[in-house]
Amino acid sequence: MTVLIISIDTEEDNWSRSRDAVSLANIRELPRLARFFERLGVRPTYLVNYQVAINPGACGVLRDVTAQRSNAEIGAHLHPWNTPPLDEAFVPRNSMLRNLSADLQRAKLERLTAALADAFDARPLVFRAGRFGFGPETIGAALDCGYRVDSSVTPFWSWQRYDDGPSFVGAPIGVYRLARGGDVRQPTPAGELIEIPLSYGFSSGPFSVWDPTRRLLEKPALRWLHLAGIVDRTGLARRIVLCPELASVDDMLTLSRRLLEHGARHLQIFFHSPSLTPGLSPFVTSQAEVGRLYDTIEAYLDGVSRLTDVKLATISEAASLLAPREGPAATRASA
Repeated sequence: MTVLIISIDTEEDNWSRSRDAVSLANIRELPRLARFFERLGVRPTYLVNYQVAINPGACGVLRDVTAQRSNAEIGAHLHPWNTPPLDEAFVPRNSMLRNLSADLQRAKLERLTAALADAFDARPLVFRAGRFGFGPETIGAALDCGYRVDSSVTPFWSWQRYDDGPSFVGAPIGVYRLARGGDVRQPTPAGELIEIPLSYGFSSGPFSVWDPTRRLLEKPALRWLHLAGIVDRTGLARRIVLCPELASVDDMLTLSRRLLEHGARHLQIFFHSPSLTPGLSPFVTSQAEVGRLYDTIEAYLDGVSRLTDVKLATISEAASLLAPREGPAATRASA
């Protein structure tokens, strides 16, 4: 059995980092999405950020969606740049939560958690850092705020070139446990926080060959040769993300096959709520492309069900089903 998760970063319209003039028009599209998910039997996880949580209209839409369909989960999604306290400078590096002090990380997460608890009458158990800016101190902040599960890790991918973000190279592709203050790529059997990684990988295996090869080709000294692009165009080992904003149905199914071959027991589709409205994200610029996003999800679900026995689950449900208790049960990305 393969656990299949669909998570949505549920956030403001503003794709560029904004503290002012924040709008939330995309939230009005969530009822359509919820009806679509209900028809397909999906149990979605809406990872909700502070700007949505403090807006009565947006929260009303989400409450209606989740009240009418008890198969959904509300989690937390933290954008540091517009989640108070706003004590840090408004500079690109500070858009990565991991780059803030441990105290400020915790303070922001406390404010977000309180806003979500007030809006939805329950404390969230699942967390994802905005821009995947998850670091060692974030583990402790999440645990102190009552979170049981994180889903910020993107195996094989480094965000270091993007405002000094984290590197997740070497992280497991399967569910694992994290210890307070530890390396977010390193499973700790007794760790309190469960990590449900996103589904990243390559079109070819073994990953233990293509991961270091791609990293070598992408080094600054070799980047001018465009070798990584040549590898992509020839199809030797394209990097693929299980995301309908970025990948075709065929690519998503190829990645799923490879992840399953490498021992993954879960697959996680994710996308951003602004992509439900044309022009709000760089991935969806027309109503036809919105339709393509829906079609991609439906066709993928049909295709993956032919590859493996699928159990649709929220992130918390996946953690309950798959979290290792003891020993090195997580599947390593280098396997």
